Amino acid sequence: MNKVDAKLTELSADHAAAINKASSLIAPSWPLDRFIAVNALWEFRDQPIETASARVGALQGVKATMSAEYYLDLFKQGEITEAALQKSAKSYGVDLSVDQLKATLLQAEPEAALSIAEIADLSRDHHRMRWQDEIVHQVSQFCGEYVNQEPESLDALYSAWLEFTRHDYGMSLLMGEKKLRHAFTELPDNIESLFAEAVIELELSPEALELYAHKLLMCINGWASYFAWQRWESQLNNQQTACVEALLAIRIAWDLIIWRQLKSKAGQVEFKALKQQWSLQKEALNSCIAEHHDYARHYWIWAYAAELTYQQDLQTTLIKPAQPLSKSPSLQAVFCIDVRSERMRRSLELQSEGIQTIGFAGFFGLPISYQPANTQASRPQLPGLIAPSVQVSEKTADQKKLTKVSNASTWKNWASSPVSSFTMVETMGWSYAYKLIKDNFFSKKKEKLLNEFSHHQDWQLSRNRAELSLDEKVSMASGVLTGMGLTKVFAPTVLLLGHGSETRNNLHASGLDCGACGGQSGEVNVRVLSGLLNDPAVRQGLKQSGIDIPETTRFIAGLHNTTTDEIVCFEPLNNDNIESWLKQAAKHTRRERAQTMDAALKQLDDNALEQSLKDRAKDWSEVRPEWGLANNAAFIVAPRQYTRALDLDGRTFLHDYDWQTDTDFALLEQIMTAPMIVTQWINMQYNLSVTDNTFFGSGNKLLHNAVNQHVGVFEGNGGDLRIGLPMQSIHDGENWRHHPVRLSVYIAAPKQAIEKVMAKHKAVRDLVDNGWLFILQWSDNDEITCYQNGHWHN
Repeated sequence: MNKVDAKLTELSADHAAAINKASSLIAPSWPLDRFIAVNALWEFRDQPIETASARVGALQGVKATMSAEYYLDLFKQGEITEAALQKSAKSYGVDLSVDQLKATLLQAEPEAALSIAEIADLSRDHHRMRWQDEIVHQVSQFCGEYVNQEPESLDALYSAWLEFTRHDYGMSLLMGEKKLRHAFTELPDNIESLFAEAVIELELSPEALELYAHKLLMCINGWASYFAWQRWESQLNNQQTACVEALLAIRIAWDLIIWRQLKSKAGQVEFKALKQQWSLQKEALNSCIAEHHDYARHYWIWAYAAELTYQQDLQTTLIKPAQPLSKSPSLQAVFCIDVRSERMRRSLELQSEGIQTIGFAGFFGLPISYQPANTQASRPQLPGLIAPSVQVSEKTADQKKLTKVSNASTWKNWASSPVSSFTMVETMGWSYAYKLIKDNFFSKKKEKLLNEFSHHQDWQLSRNRAELSLDEKVSMASGVLTGMGLTKVFAPTVLLLGHGSETRNNLHASGLDCGACGGQSGEVNVRVLSGLLNDPAVRQGLKQSGIDIPETTRFIAGLHNTTTDEIVCFEPLNNDNIESWLKQAAKHTRRERAQTMDAALKQLDDNALEQSLKDRAKDWSEVRPEWGLANNAAFIVAPRQYTRALDLDGRTFLHDYDWQTDTDFALLEQIMTAPMIVTQWINMQYNLSVTDNTFFGSGNKLLHNAVNQHVGVFEGNGGDLRIGLPMQSIHDGENWRHHPVRLSVYIAAPKQAIEKVMAKHKAVRDLVDNGWLFILQWSDNDEITCYQNGHWHN
């Protein structure tokens, strides 16, 4: 074998930096039980989006824009105007006619780079298993088992894989390669030496190593993204992990094994071909990326033209006279900024001028995790960007419920797998088969086990195991109310409405709940907040700090069910008007939303439509219970009177904000560094799941199988772990239900204040300067300008 001399197996500082850089480029993907949206190209935000898309296109053949047919069809339908197309082309330095721009979409796509395994597969006997297929299968199956057995030892992933592989006697037979198992015994026992051997044998410069390592991680992107999430969580807790690098070591080890296997064969015919193509590819990688950049630029011209057309249409709607708000509202309702609440807010406000709705981040500004008393389970209830600092639980444990849930948890977890039902029938008998039928056709709402404990109003809040003091509670409540802009005028009833979905047999159910609540419903957050704001001692503290809540004001927690468009309040309203308003708003929202769902729903009367949506929510065979945040396109940060009564088609996130009360622009900074980032993640997850569902999405949900109940999904019984959205969440079988456009952020605030936030926060500045989103300033005189290339443009 080609055992490398030990003295040559130290990795240089530049090569180590290349490994770290490549590993850092993989964005996290959250597991199923807290599945939240994420921009899968987030770690490229310091580069122009066109540069990032060219790189992943060149290395893995990944697409970040739509097809030629898609854009030409938009042009035909008027959803890309000629004026927008010409403006877009000019911004890219391209001076072509419309016909010439159409012709640019017909050019041949450049080829993508190949791993050593993929190059070897080109000349491999087609009767034998492909190297790449076996690598993905073997590594993926191993990772699934390992994270289940050793979740606390992820940095040892490479060592464990090597030990396992060295004892796999079937590998040589499966691949038809003699002495393959022995080849694994020749691999070094530690990651650093492995990387060093690969650098020497494959003749990799630091630059080539970074591109090669990034390519290999994308070859098993699902698991790379999962381990990147583990890294993300560690960093939130001020810890470090090298689990992504450990996965990379496994993937490099496989390529090194293939290199050595072919080199050891008599005649070395295959190896000579491999070495020649490998050498040519290394030399051409940068030019390959450049070719992809030139190729994709024409598609970005069309993509930007679609975005300009959307912005123009939206701005035509926005530039309408503001609707004055009631100075003495009879009802205030605070909703999550989620696009699904836009329709509900508008429908509710239509019932009376005395109704005021407010848009705020769905976790309601509470930095909490939820841990039921006397359990070890803990669940974040806030965006994945930040770590919780406060723990909430019920003051008194419900021992009866604890026992009930404990007894049910094992069977429930087993039953949650799509392939487990038949096994459950065999194990438990036909009584369980009856239970399946009962659950499907006759059961009430099903919920996550942890939610069994959350239905109460008696909360204990603690930090570092010490109960929060009154001053800390007052400070928390004050921050939330200030963020909402709810400090002067209070209605007699203030609804705090989180949101959640209701589905069955849906492994991605958390993705339909509140992303701001960490992929959970907002129930815990609104219950905790209503308890704080109704607490007389907290109110007294708030009064001393300048927020005087009338004694007659009641905060009532509730939940907007986005699957059925019901609003359920957790306490009696004792107000016939409000109950009627909520029911009418639900009917109106359902009727409007039915136009975007199945054609059959349009013909139903109100009662039948309501029942049909409820049936969909509990139907195990329903693959599209709702459309989630599909077709999201804009984030509006402005006073509600600017958008009240405007039909925004369920495509906008709406965050209430009045810059004239934000004296130091601290709220603006908070919005641009938290909710704006979250909405950008949502927007890009949907965009990329559409542009390349094979790589960024999770394929056909009918074929999904859960990996260890919550880690992620396989499409079928194997392959890589899948990330992103299933096809059924973005396509109705005939047409796309999400049309990819980058997020347009409209902010009603002075330009200087917006610029100051961008200058202070690099992540925000990167997103704007590198074209990951658009910042548009909405002035008091209804002029809208866009910030690009360091300047404001009309």
